[in-house]
Amino acid sequence: MAWAQVSTNMDALPSAAVSSSHHAPVGHKQRKVAHAQNTTSSQPPAKAKATPAPTPAGYSRKLDIPAKAPTPTVITPPPFPVALHPPVPAATVVPAATSHSHTEPLQGGALRVLFDPNSADLNEETIEAVRHYAQSMAPKTEVRFILHSYANVPGNDISMPRRLALSRALAIRGLLVQNGIATTRIYPIAQGRPTADDTAPTERLDIRPESNPPPVETPLSADQPSNEKTPKP
Repeated sequence: MAWAQVSTNMDALPSAAVSSSHHAPVGHKQRKVAHAQNTTSSQPPAKAKATPAPTPAGYSRKLDIPAKAPTPTVITPPPFPVALHPPVPAATVVPAATSHSHTEPLQGGALRVLFDPNSADLNEETIEAVRHYAQSMAPKTEVRFILHSYANVPGNDISMPRRLALSRALAIRGLLVQNGIATTRIYPIAQGRPTADDTAPTERLDIRPESNPPPVETPLSADQPSNEKTPKP
């Protein structure tokens, strides 16, 4: 085993080293203070309690729920009588012996009634033909009837042909109602003077049956009650 002896001359050490070693404890304290400051600053600041906004005048923060449902509104009738307009009664058709009217069957179960010029009169044979047609079609409740009525009155007045066409339509409507066809199934249309490209007779009325349109289903809104009952489980 080798032994070595080491001697240290403190006076031979540099003065800078001695000075730095002399102030080392002070630097160590400063680092502790800085570390303490860094530790304090890293903590999040405490949150302040939020102050609720003031309630406006006339309002309340509590829900005002009534104890029961409101009483339904009762609509009282008016203090004076209200005039009701009944449906237009069926016209009374009297046969005219001088009339040359007659009927012609058309395709699709339609019937054409031909009139004399400037006249809405019907003879006994025509009335009987329209009566028989109405009685045969009355049980078909799914069918409605469109009355296309035409008239050609000389002159430039466009209202006169429509008036004559309306008189013819009302006469045929009266015969249909009197023989079992409801007024809600009859739609008279006074066409008036025919168009230039119309090749059919001008003094005519066409009874055209057609099927009633299917009912339109309207979706219920959120506040509209439904009539359907919920099936029981």
